[in-house]
Amino acid sequence: MNIRKKQVCYKIGLMRHPPVDVPVGLCYGHMDVPLKEHWEQYAILPDNFQNITIYASPLSRCLKLAQKIAEKYQLFCKTDNRLLEFHFGHWEGKLWDDLPKELIDDWAQTPWEWQVPGGESGQILFDRVLELWTEIQQKQENVLIVSHAGPLRLLRQVALGKSVELLGELPEFGKLEIFDFKL
Repeated sequence: MNIRKKQVCYKIGLMRHPPVDVPVGLCYGHMDVPLKEHWEQYAILPDNFQNITIYASPLSRCLKLAQKIAEKYQLFCKTDNRLLEFHFGHWEGKLWDDLPKELIDDWAQTPWEWQVPGGESGQILFDRVLELWTEIQQKQENVLIVSHAGPLRLLRQVALGKSVELLGELPEFGKLEIFDFKL
């Protein structure tokens, strides 16, 4: 008699909020900034990824999209502060070009340890998003995470089993990437 164990398979989707309506070069992190017009076009899920729970950053640029998707597909949506963008502290609301270059260089040299004045370090960001990721993994259910470039860049690397780098390529606005997990 051939007995096969059924594989547990679940999906986790990572989706960045749509484009925001802010001046070019603005550092906004934890600031609640508006979305550009026509952001609703991003509220689409593929047919094979609709029986999900949505976790979203509480900032409106993520929450509006998450709620629109939840309404459209009749899904449950909950917010989680651990999905907030990197906290840029005193830099928020300022243009990157107006910030002291030596501070930006210091941060770029040691992004894991260096804490932005009034904000957080890369390690703090990583610890909070990894804590949520671990909780989601333990549930082994289909999930959509709607968040920001910083948390998603880290979560994508974790999902791929890669060495985690804090700085680097940013996820595209409104792009959904789905990862399959089998146990």
